[in-house]
Amino acid sequence: MGAFTGKTVLILGGSRGIGAAIVRRFVTDGANVRFTYAGSKDAAERLAQETGATAVFTDSADRDAVIDVVRKSGALDILVVNAGIGVFGDALELNADDIDRLFKINIHAPYHASVEAAR
Repeated sequence: MGAFTGKTVLILGGSRGIGAAIVRRFVTDGANVRFTYAGSKDAAERLAQETGATAVFTDSADRDAVIDVVRKSGALDILVVNAGIGVFGDALELNADDIDRLFKINIHAPYHASVEAAR
């Protein structure tokens, strides 16, 4: 019996790197884990198969999609927001749409997910 047995965990951005390590750890400790991905479907499916966690495609820049995945996850014990992007380059030459996407993923998604999880 692990430290998180019986707990429900949602990880936004869990298919690769640190997110995948978080998924593995919670599963190892007994949690029921769902994680989102927006990039590699293959990586997400491999991780889900390896761990027994549930992978859900979600564009974290889409507010309604973020709220929907939280709602469909049911009562959460733990929400981990790991999804994030960076935009690099000369500030005078950056694309405004890229900056908008950065704020949607890095600022708006954590806010909307947290509010919905608290309901």
